[in-house]
Amino acid sequence: MKNSFEQYIDIYLKKQRKCLISDAMSYAMEGGKRFRPRIIFAILEGFGIAKTKGYDAALALEMIQTYSLIHDDLPAMDNDDMRRGKPSLHKAFREDIAILTGDQLLNDAFRVIGESEEYDSDTKVSLITALSKYAGHDGMIYGQLLDVTVDDKTIDKELLDEIQDNKTGGLFKISCLFPMYIAGVKEEEYFTKLGSMIGQIFQNQDDLFDLIKTEKEMGKSLNDKKNNKGTALSVYSLDELKELIEEEFKELDLYLEKACFDTDRLKELLKTLKER
Repeated sequence: MKNSFEQYIDIYLKKQRKCLISDAMSYAMEGGKRFRPRIIFAILEGFGIAKTKGYDAALALEMIQTYSLIHDDLPAMDNDDMRRGKPSLHKAFREDIAILTGDQLLNDAFRVIGESEEYDSDTKVSLITALSKYAGHDGMIYGQLLDVTVDDKTIDKELLDEIQDNKTGGLFKISCLFPMYIAGVKEEEYFTKLGSMIGQIFQNQDDLFDLIKTEKEMGKSLNDKKNNKGTALSVYSLDELKELIEEEFKELDLYLEKACFDTDRLKELLKTLKER
């Protein structure tokens, strides 16, 4: 049985104009782990706010995440054939349809927030500004640019950190800032760093899993080594990376002690990240 947020996504998608793009949107959105939305919900609940208050913001973020995966998988980018346990969108619907679907999800993300009845005008401006900033040239897009212009021979620790803080950290910063804005709290520096820390752990784990797990376990293509991608394993040995991830989780625990919200729900979620 689908949870209420999954039902919310389904309801939104079914309202779309019926065409090949809406079919492709539904296909692409299905099956995600929704880890970034779950961060939004966990922090909101830590502020004593019902997670449903974050559904529109979470849907917008998940649309950005999904569009980025669609475009990442394209032949011109990572050229991956599998995503979320099934054929990548360009394999299931053609490359041109995949490009247009990613574009539509990007546009719809801002529409969802703009049309939301949950947030006042000032909150909408804050949400849209953060979304465009950290999904764009000050975050994910810049990180993707760095990612496609380096390889396993040219990357170093400084560049690795910059890629991770932008490409992966960008959307995690959004997932931490969104509930802050909804709660009416002004602690941008704290929540931006929190997102950065979670994103770095998440990406280091993904780089590790690309070597030690199977495509079936991960539900996506694992082509980093084959494509000579610059990853954490280009900078660290396997054992060093495992130790680094353990240390990053300890640092995150200490950082959460300074939080201005009840962190119990978020810590439960982060435990699943540690155990994945």
